Amino acid sequence: MAQPLFVLVQFNVKDFPEYFEHYGSLMSAEVAKFGGQFLAASREVDVKEGQSSGNFTAIIRFPSKEAAAAMYESPGYAPLKAKRIDELTDGGNLIFIPGLEAAQLK
Repeated sequence: MAQPLFVLVQFNVKDFPEYFEHYGSLMSAEVAKFGGQFLAASREVDVKEGQSSGNFTAIIRFPSKEAAAAMYESPGYAPLKAKRIDELTDGGNLIFIPGLEAAQLK
């Protein structure tokens, strides 16, 4: 069984209605093409230690690192990524985190 991969994003969104119209509303379908699923997405986080690095946070689960990388590098995601980086956000983080395999959980 492939090791799952989680993507943690924290972006500094400039304008939420514009972000959701031109990026957020399109991402579920794009992520699903690669077997991914949003597990959480919110403007509200409860930071217990340290500080948040954005005003929007999401967690996405992919079945494997390869699936996540394929989505991130896909021609379908390229224009969305460019719009997010160039217009819709003022930076942030997008982090790939290897998940635990079922055998590691026992």
